[in-house]
Amino acid sequence: MYQIEAKPLGNFDVAVCGGGVAGVFAAVIAARQGAKVVLIESAGALGGTMTESFMGNLIDADGRGSLIQEMRDFLNAHDMTCINQGERLDKDGKIIPGNLLNEEGVKYFMDKICAEAGVKVLFFSRVCHVDHTDGHINSILVCSECGNYSVTAKVYIDATGNGSVAALTGCKWECGEPESGRPSPVSMEAMVVGFPEDFNGTDDEKDKTKYANMLAEHGIQLSAQQGCIKKRPALRAWGMGMTMGYDVMPDSIESLSNAIYTLRKENFEVVHAHRRIPTFENVRLVATTPHIGVREGRRIFGEYRLSNADILEGRRFEDAVCLVTFHVDVHKLHAEDTIEQTRGYQMKPFHIPYRCLVPLGSDNLLLAGRCISGDFYPFSAYRVIGNMAGVGEAAGYAAAVCAREGIRPNQVDGKEVSSFMKPYLDEEYINTFHSYY
Repeated sequence: MYQIEAKPLGNFDVAVCGGGVAGVFAAVIAARQGAKVVLIESAGALGGTMTESFMGNLIDADGRGSLIQEMRDFLNAHDMTCINQGERLDKDGKIIPGNLLNEEGVKYFMDKICAEAGVKVLFFSRVCHVDHTDGHINSILVCSECGNYSVTAKVYIDATGNGSVAALTGCKWECGEPESGRPSPVSMEAMVVGFPEDFNGTDDEKDKTKYANMLAEHGIQLSAQQGCIKKRPALRAWGMGMTMGYDVMPDSIESLSNAIYTLRKENFEVVHAHRRIPTFENVRLVATTPHIGVREGRRIFGEYRLSNADILEGRRFEDAVCLVTFHVDVHKLHAEDTIEQTRGYQMKPFHIPYRCLVPLGSDNLLLAGRCISGDFYPFSAYRVIGNMAGVGEAAGYAAAVCAREGIRPNQVDGKEVSSFMKPYLDEEYINTFHSYY
C-alpha cells in the first residue's frame, strides 16, 4: 500500500479533466458562465487530438457557431487554415481558408481563450485517483512532475477521452465492436517535408488507395491499407496518416505502449523508403505525433444511450445538444478487415441528447468528448471534432448551472441546455447536407 501525500490545490466550482477540444470548450463556457474553473491536462499543450495527434481537421463542423466559429475566425485571420482538397492557393497566391488547421495556431488560441475566461490550466498533470463515496466525487488526486495535489470541486467533467475519471469513480463502461469486441484502431500521424511542390495529397478514398498501391509497387506495405496525405496550412509540410494499431484497449498500458513503438517504427521506415520512388526522393520525416491517436476509449453508460436505431432513423430529442451529420466511420478493426467505413449503416442526421453526458453511477460528474454514452456505431459517427466541441460546450454550461444552483447534473433541465446549444443544432444546415446520403 502506497502512502501518497497531496497538497490541496484549492476548491473550484468545476474541475475539467482533459484539455482536448471538448475539455477546453467545456472549461471556457463554464468560466464564461461565472464558474471558478480548473482544467487539468496531461500534456504540455491544449488541443488533444487536434494538436498532440496532428489531427487538425474540422470534421462535421460546418454550420457550427460559438467557440468553433471563434476558432475559425482567429485562425483564418492569421492564415492558419486551408482547404483539404486541391490547390491551396487562389489565383492571387493567397491561401484558401478551410477545415485543415495549423496545430500551433490551435494551441495558442486555446491558451488564449482559457486565459481570457479565467480558467486555471494545469499542464503535465493527470488525474490518477478519485476519492468518492458511492459515486459522489469528494476530490481527485492530480499527479504531476511537481508533486501530487488534491482538487475539490462541486462538479467534475470527464473529458479525458478514455473516460478515465468515470472509470475511477466506478461507472460502468464498454469498448469495442459488439460482435467481435475489438476496439477502433489507434493511429500515429507523421509530419513530413519534401513532397513535390505541386503535390497536394490524397483528396478522397480512391486517391488514398491509389497512393497505397503506388507504394506497394515499390515494396512498401501500409498497416492502414491506405495512404492519407494532406498538405498542411503552412504549405511546406504534409501530414501523413498510414498506420493503424489494433486491439489497443483503454485499460491496457502494455497494448498502448506496444502500439506506440510499432507505429513509430512503421512511420520511420515508410517515410525513409519514399526516397527510392522517383520524384519523392526528397521526402523527409520531421516529426511523429507526441500522443498516439486513440479513436475509441471507454464509452460510459449514461442516463440515455444512443442506439443504432437512433442513427438509422435520425432521431431528434428535446434535450439535444448537438446535431451529428457525419457518417458512420469504422476503420479496420484488425489487419485483414475491410476498409469499407459505413459497414452498411446508412445513418440520417441525428441529435445527441444531454442525457448522454450524464453518467450512471455518479451524481456530480459529467461526460464530455468521445466517452459519452452511445453504442459502437453511433460513436463511430459522433466522435469527430465538430461534434465533440458541441458536447464540451454543453457539459460546461450544465456544470456551471449545477454549481450556481446547487443541483446535480441529472437535475439540470435538458431543454435549457438545448436552448443554449442552438449554434450546434442548425436544422437549416441539415437540409443542405441531405445530398450526402
